[in-house]
Amino acid sequence: MAAASSHIAARGYASDATYIYEYSRGLGGVDVPRDVIITRIIYSSLAFLAVALFCGRIAQISHAWLRQITACGANKKQQTFWSQEHSSWWPNMKKHFLYAPLGKKRHNRELQLSSVVNVGTLPSRLQTILVVLYFASQVAYCVILDYSVNHKAALVAELRGRSGTLATLNMVPLFLLAGRNNPLISILHISFDTYNLLHRWLGRMVVLESVVHTAAWAVNACDEQDFAHMLTRVRTTPFFAWGLVGTVAMIFLCMHSPSPIRHAFYETFLHLHQLAAVLAFLGVYMHLKLDSLPQRSWAHAIATIWIFERSARLIRLLHLNVSTGGTTTMTVQALPGEACRVTFHLPKRIPIQPGCHVFAYIPSISWWMSHPFSIAWAEDTLSTLTAPTTQSKQYTDLEKQSTPTSALKTQVSLIIGAQKGMTRRLYNLANASPSKSLTIAGFIEGPYGSHPSNPQSYGTTILFSAGAGITHHLLYTRELLKQSHDSTAATRRIYLIWSVRSTDHLSWVSTFMDQILRLPGRRDILTVKLFVSKPRKAADIVSPSASVLMHSGRCRPDVVLDEILPGRVGAALVSVCGPGAFADEVRAAARERIGRGAVVDFTEEAFTW
Repeated sequence: MAAASSHIAARGYASDATYIYEYSRGLGGVDVPRDVIITRIIYSSLAFLAVALFCGRIAQISHAWLRQITACGANKKQQTFWSQEHSSWWPNMKKHFLYAPLGKKRHNRELQLSSVVNVGTLPSRLQTILVVLYFASQVAYCVILDYSVNHKAALVAELRGRSGTLATLNMVPLFLLAGRNNPLISILHISFDTYNLLHRWLGRMVVLESVVHTAAWAVNACDEQDFAHMLTRVRTTPFFAWGLVGTVAMIFLCMHSPSPIRHAFYETFLHLHQLAAVLAFLGVYMHLKLDSLPQRSWAHAIATIWIFERSARLIRLLHLNVSTGGTTTMTVQALPGEACRVTFHLPKRIPIQPGCHVFAYIPSISWWMSHPFSIAWAEDTLSTLTAPTTQSKQYTDLEKQSTPTSALKTQVSLIIGAQKGMTRRLYNLANASPSKSLTIAGFIEGPYGSHPSNPQSYGTTILFSAGAGITHHLLYTRELLKQSHDSTAATRRIYLIWSVRSTDHLSWVSTFMDQILRLPGRRDILTVKLFVSKPRKAADIVSPSASVLMHSGRCRPDVVLDEILPGRVGAALVSVCGPGAFADEVRAAARERIGRGAVVDFTEEAFTW
C-alpha cells in the first residue's frame, strides 16, 4: 500500500528536478501492485502448463500400462484392438502437432553455412508455439504501462521496474532448466534436450529484459544532469555498479552462445558460459541486496537451485565411482572406422536402464570437462583380480540371483566416434598405442534417463539407428527380448535397423550383438537389417541368416516402414537415434503413416547442444 502511494504521489506532486531524480533510483514511478499481479499471472500460467503436461503424461503412461498388462501374453490376433486407431483427433494431434517439425521435414538436421559453420537446428512445431507465446507474453507485460502520465520520466521508470522484475523472475526457470538433475525431467517425462532449448530462449529473453532495464535507468539518469554524471554514479555507487556487472555478463552470455561459436569451441564456450553465469547472478544478487528489493527471494531460489544441482552431480559422481572396493577404472580400445570402445569398470553394482546416457570425465584428455554419451552396453561381472585388463566372468540371470550383490560389479561401455576436440584426442591416443588400447583414469556421472513411451507396451518396435546411434538401441533390444521371452512385455516383433557407411563400423558392437543373437527366442522376434551405404566391395554384403539381413546402399525409412507395418503385431513404436538428417527422414516417414488406421508412435533421442 505504501509502495502504491509512493507511485501515485511521485507522478503529480513534485518539482521537475526532484521528480526526475526520484525516477532514477528506488521505486519511484514503479507500479509495484501491477508488477505483483503480472508475476502472479506468470506463476499461475507456468504452473497450469506444468499440471496440464503432467496430466497428459499420466494419461499416456496409464494407457501404455493398460496396453502392456493386457497384451503381454497375447498373440497377434489378440493384439488387434491395440493395433488400430479408435479416434480421429488423436492421430491428427500426433501427426500435425506433437511429432511435427516446424516446417515440412527439417528439425534436427543442422543448418550449415559452410562445411565447418552451422547455425544449429530448428525447434519442433510444439516447441516453437511455446517459445513464441511466452516471448509474446513478455513483450506484452513490458508494454502494459500507464500511458496517462504526463511525464516521460514516470513512464520510463515504470518500464525500468517492469523489465527488471521480469528479468529476475525468468532467471529462476532459466537456472532450473539448465540442470542435468532438473526434477521436471522425470516428473513430466520431457527430455533434457527440450529443456536445453527452452533454456537458451529464456536466456535470450532475460538478456533483452536486462538491457531494457539498464537502458531505462540510463535515460532518466542522463536526464537528471548529463551522461558524464550518470557514468560517475555507476562508478561510485555499488548498487549501480553491481547492476551493470550483471547486465554486461548477460550480454556476454548472449554474444558467445550462438550455435556457430558454441559448436566450434564447445569446451571454451562451456567454461566461459559457466563463469559468466556466476558473474551475472552475483551482479543481480548484490544489486537486489544493496537496496533490499523484494525480488531477493527469487535470487535465493536461484542460489538454492544451483547448489542443489551441483551437489546432486557431485553425489552421483561419488556414488557411481567410489566405494570401499576401490574406484572406477577405464579402458579405451581404438576401433576401425575411427571410433573407440570405452569401458568403465565400476567398483560396485549399479542398475542401468535401457536408453540411459552418462557424462564421461576423462581428466587426462579434457581436464574436468564432461561429455554426454549413450550407454551402448552394461552388464554385471565378477572380477577375481583388480587389474582392469583382467577378463571378467559373465553371469547368467540365475547365477546373479545366487551371487551376493556386493560381489558383483558393473561394466558400462560407450562407443565414441572420433569427431573433434575431446573425442578426436581420445581416439588418437588409443590408436597410437601398440595394442590399440590403453587404460587411463576416467569416471562417469549418471545414469540419466531418456523417458521413452514405455516400449514394453508395443507389440512391434522399430528401432532406426545410424552410425554411433546404435548405442541407444542395443540395451532396449536386449531388454525387450528378455521380457518378451518371460511374457512380461507385449513385444512380439523387434526390427533393429542400422545404417552405416562401411562394414568397418559393424565391429563397434559385434561383441554386444553376439550376446543379443544368442538370447532365447531371438529368431522368432528379432530381425536385424544392416544398410551399408559405401561398401568397399560387393562381397562384403552377405546376409548371415534370414533374420540378419545386409543391404547395400542408403537406408530408406519409408520403404522399411512399408515393409514392416502391414505385418505388425499390436501397436507400433518407431524410435530413431542418429545424425539429424537421418532422424528427420525417419520422423517424416513415421508421420506420413500416422492416421492410416495403424497405431504408430514416434520417439527420438537427440543431443542438440
